[in-house]
Parts: sequence; structure tokens; C-alpha cells
Amino acid sequence: SVFRSIAIAPGDIRGMVMGMSGVDSPEDHAHYLDIALATGIPQDRIYVCNDSELAFYSKGTPPGLCIVAGTGSAATGIGADGRKARSGGWSNFISDEGSGGWVGTRVLRALLRFCDGYGQRQSIFDVLLAQYGAGDFDALRHVLSRFSMQEIAAAAKPVMDMAETGDGYCGDIVREAARLAAEIAHSVYRKLDFQREASVDVVTAGSLFKSPLFMNAFTARMEAMAARPNLRFQGEVVSPALGGIALCNLLFP
Repeated sequence: SVFRSIAIAPGDIRGMVMGMSGVDSPEDHAHYLDIALATGIPQDRIYVCNDSELAFYSKGTPPGLCIVAGTGSAATGIGADGRKARSGGWSNFISDEGSGGWVGTRVLRALLRFCDGYGQRQSIFDVLLAQYGAGDFDALRHVLSRFSMQEIAAAAKPVMDMAETGDGYCGDIVREAARLAAEIAHSVYRKLDFQREASVDVVTAGSLFKSPLFMNAFTARMEAMAARPNLRFQGEVVSPALGGIALCNLLFP
């Protein structure tokens, strides 16, 4: 309908890039390719990928990688020769280390231990009690037991905020999350033999990178693990759509 509204035929389209978070397997790719083909655009002018590729190209150029740390966490790398590698992002419950989901799970698990009488009290617990409006810690247990993963991950923000004020308990959680995120990113670095490259772009995306403490800890850990000083940190993604445009121009000149 968009094509008709601007009087353009599918055959006039130079190329289309589709990036979605759900493109994780050949079956996912085939599913979204079928959707794209329904537009009438020829298959040789369609490129389907995970949205982390768009995030990378919005700030970086190969060789390099994009590390995402939001509700979940994952890293995608692209070599100068076009090879790709991925680590992480295999679900909040068994993967996504160093993400908002991981931070939220870590603090809420400790909070529940305290509510049940066998955990040490931390300042962040009182902040969370007030935030959730449960009245007291006994009632809070029932509130937390009904949380979705999105609600669990949202608990990361007050943890990040308190860490920035110097709270030691929250600071330790944030630094551990950054270390785990760096390990995910570095695994992609190794898989693509980036130690052989003179320069490697590192693009960051996701809410946890808005924390200076998290970003600084992540950067320090990545630099310590890199085989040589070849990392170029390109900053945080602002608009993945810009990466789609850049990738489209690259693939369909």
C-alpha cells in the first residue's frame, strides 16, 4: 500500500534491509524473508538480519562488533571479510548475562532472601520496597512472585542509579554485570580472530551503557582481555535505522 501511495513499483526498489531481534536461526531468517517477499521486491534485493547488525552499522564499520546490554544481552561481530559471529542472547533465564534481566534477577533474588529472613539487608531494598508500594517486606514477596521478566529487568535502573551514588553493594553488581558483558563481547572478538586486525570498532547499545560506571568497567575489561590495543569504542547507538540505511547502501549500491 505504501508503494501504491507514492506510485512506486516493487521492481523500482534498489534494495531492502530488514533487521529484527527475532532473526536468530535459519528458520527465523526464512520466516522473515517470506514476509519481505510478500512486498513483491525480488529476493536478490532483500537482506534479512538480526537488528544487532543494524545497530553495528549505525556507528561502526567492519571489522568490529556490537554488544547489547538492555533487558537481555548479546554480541554480534562482523569481520572485514564478511564473516559473522554471535554470542549471548539465548533467553533471559539461561543466558543474557550482564543484562538488565541479570541485574534485576540478582538484586530481587537477594531481596527475597531478606524478605524470608535469611539474607542481609541492603539500602537498595528500601528503595525497591517504596517503588513497588507493597507496604512491608512480607507483602513484597507476593508482589515479586508475580513479576514478568520485563518487570524484573526494570529493577536494574534503581540499582544502576544507586551504584552511581557510590553504594558499594549496587556498585559490585554493576561492575560484575559489565565484566560479564565484556566476556560476551570478547568471545566474538576471539571467534573472528580480531587480534589480527589493526583496528576493531566496538559499538555499544542498550540501557545499561547509559551508566558511566557500567561503561567504564566494560571498557576497562575489554581492553584488558584484548590481545592488542586495537579497540576503537564508537559510542552508544542512537538510531539503528541509520545502520539499516548504511547497510542498504553497502549491499545495494
